[in-house]
Amino acid sequence: MSSIKVMSDSLANKIAAGEVVEKILSVVKELVENSIDAKSREIIIELKESGFREIKIIDDGIGMDKDDAHNAFLRHATSKLYDDDDLFNICSLGFRGEALPSIAAVSEVELKTCYKDEEIGTFIHIKGGKILEEKDIASKKGSSFRITNLFYNTPARLKHLSSSYSELSNVIDYINKMAMSYPDIRFVLKNDDRELLITNGSGNLLKVFNSIYGVNITKKMISIKGDNDDYEISGYISLPEVTRSNKNHITTIVNGRVVKNTTLYRIINEAYSNYKEDSRYPICIINITCDPSLLDVNIHPSKLDIKFSNFDELTVLIKTVIINALKDKLLIPNINVVKEDEIKKEKYENLTLNIERATSFVEEEKSQYKNKLEDLVNYRDSDDNEVLEVLQDNNISEVITVSDNEKLPELYPVGLLLGTYIVCENEKGIYLIDQHAAKERINYEKVSYQLSHHDGNTIRPIVPIVLELPQNEYLILKENLDILANLKIEIEEFGVSSVRVVSHPTWWNTGYEEETFKRIVELIINKEKDFSLEKFNDNLAKMVSCKMSIKANTYIDKPSMESLINDLRKCKNPYNCPHGRPAIIHFSIYELEKMFKRSI
Repeated sequence: MSSIKVMSDSLANKIAAGEVVEKILSVVKELVENSIDAKSREIIIELKESGFREIKIIDDGIGMDKDDAHNAFLRHATSKLYDDDDLFNICSLGFRGEALPSIAAVSEVELKTCYKDEEIGTFIHIKGGKILEEKDIASKKGSSFRITNLFYNTPARLKHLSSSYSELSNVIDYINKMAMSYPDIRFVLKNDDRELLITNGSGNLLKVFNSIYGVNITKKMISIKGDNDDYEISGYISLPEVTRSNKNHITTIVNGRVVKNTTLYRIINEAYSNYKEDSRYPICIINITCDPSLLDVNIHPSKLDIKFSNFDELTVLIKTVIINALKDKLLIPNINVVKEDEIKKEKYENLTLNIERATSFVEEEKSQYKNKLEDLVNYRDSDDNEVLEVLQDNNISEVITVSDNEKLPELYPVGLLLGTYIVCENEKGIYLIDQHAAKERINYEKVSYQLSHHDGNTIRPIVPIVLELPQNEYLILKENLDILANLKIEIEEFGVSSVRVVSHPTWWNTGYEEETFKRIVELIINKEKDFSLEKFNDNLAKMVSCKMSIKANTYIDKPSMESLINDLRKCKNPYNCPHGRPAIIHFSIYELEKMFKRSI
């Protein structure tokens, strides 16, 4: 008796549904993408009990006629692909023709739809993949899907759904990203009749951003734009002071499709190198557009990831655009003083230091900024008056563009706090400089320059530099002699598993030669698979600069302070140490007067 049999349609549909419908978000995602493909201008997502009881998606798209509404629930039925060539030129979000039949196979679906040119619509009721009712109805243009009893016939999958909070959080995150991807579509998200997101579909991305993140984050976003022969990118990135603990707030959109690509996230985060801590991530939304033939959107079961052609060119473009956007901005954090009545509203454990951008809040600057506000967010609609009033608050900051020689103003040191912080003043207020972080930045830029512009001259060490290694590390070092050669370091065997430095570059600082060599060897031993000389040199510069810097609780005299400040002003990025910690913060005159009740 044969043990191999063809599965029943019912069983095959349930298994296929597992590839498309894994959680509540899967249903929302597939239906919202269909609504977008249907050229909708408004999409309403209504959930009951986070979607466990009911999911409803209502759109005003082109809708479907009776035949299309019926065929849409057939497996592999699609209006978006007709031949093999179409697979290499996909411009729609959905294309596989599996979403509706997969959803219908594991739930109860009610569809009301009406084609744009017709007056009579269609109603279809399906449960477990079987049509229970199909009839003509009066309906407005567009489509409305009501999903209930999700996973009623696949209890194992129902059991493994996350908590209602987690499922709802996933839906909110997805709709937020789609709203930013399509700012010209009005999105409404509700759960148990409570509105969680409303956008107005005006096409203004910053308005959408404000709806999601609020005004305090919105005003700290920087516009970016750039292109090369294959790709064009645009969007907004946050100032380095605005970061999160995970990558979830990095939104990457490729030809209108939200994708989760870890390599893209890494590239974006690396572009912020030296401006923030490595463990923190920026908030950003980056739109990437290109010819569809450069993409493979069919590599992920849920279409969450894609494959790029000419990815190296895209990498260079993203890094260049972000770095250029950051390097000419004034990035000195400004301390924002919270009013006493505001402090009383918060519990002690929720209070945090709110670091704002450095601007002078003197009266004339306030009035000047109000004229620039509309250029920043362009809130003009009458229904946005409340948001506009919030944005026009006197405490709002602006992203200031400065030339290289203006990145740090003239500063006059007046003392040292706790042997660590240099206190400076000028006509705009007072500044605190972390002497260790500042010296790290100075040393880092000096070492980075020497590594990239080294003239090749070497010197024999006066004091012998000998390093003994475990046998396994000794072998790794011998396998990577090319890295040492590139750095103009010559070594020789000195015993069983020891090496001696024969000569080294002239830029090695006197007194730090042995420490520098140890750091280089350490980096070689622990080098990653995606090794590049550029990344190696950057890590080396960071490690060496830290060891060469003034330590905390070290008192220096005023001439030393002045010298450090002058060197810091010459840096390309004087705002952060190489690891991203702030090197300088600012108390404006306005904020000082508020603290001492001299200003309202």
